[in-house]
Amino acid sequence: MYRVIITVVTILILLIGCQSSNFIVSEVEKATVSKTSDEVRKDDFVFRLVTEKEQYEEGEEVKLYGEIEYVGNRNGVVISHSSSAILYTIEEKIRGFVIEGAVTNVGLTTNLKQGVSYREEYMKSGGYSPTQDTKDFVRFMRDFLAREDFPTGHYVVKGMADFSVVIDMKEQQQKNYKIEAEVDFIVN
Repeated sequence: MYRVIITVVTILILLIGCQSSNFIVSEVEKATVSKTSDEVRKDDFVFRLVTEKEQYEEGEEVKLYGEIEYVGNRNGVVISHSSSAILYTIEEKIRGFVIEGAVTNVGLTTNLKQGVSYREEYMKSGGYSPTQDTKDFVRFMRDFLAREDFPTGHYVVKGMADFSVVIDMKEQQQKNYKIEAEVDFIVN
């Protein structure tokens, strides 16, 4: 009797898992990509967010990066930022999961030369709480962080150049910048 119940429960779990996986694949097939690059200018800075392809295959490395370029009149400027001047938030649209990037260290500086792009490649980060997040999200994040590629899905990436610049050295005045851009891509 117990063997029959365990067998039925196991089959149901496998069927639900397959249906969920089949649902994601069918939704990915319907998805369309809006844009693979975005460029936003604010004052003397240009922020670009780029994914190199509209569609990646599962197992393929996703190429995603952000660039900040100083286009002002000086030879360059020094920006202050956290561990990264470019932050990423990624939403997997089909599942509705949001992957927040982690911020560590503050007070770092980077010298931007006029007309030369400062580029940061996306590095996987993010976290989850086994006690506060759903089991599906925890499973997804464990899978996402454990692999080098991305799981099948439709990903919308919001990038933000988050930094400050000293605008008056004598008075130590600074201006804060939060320049946002968005791209998306599909993983089959």
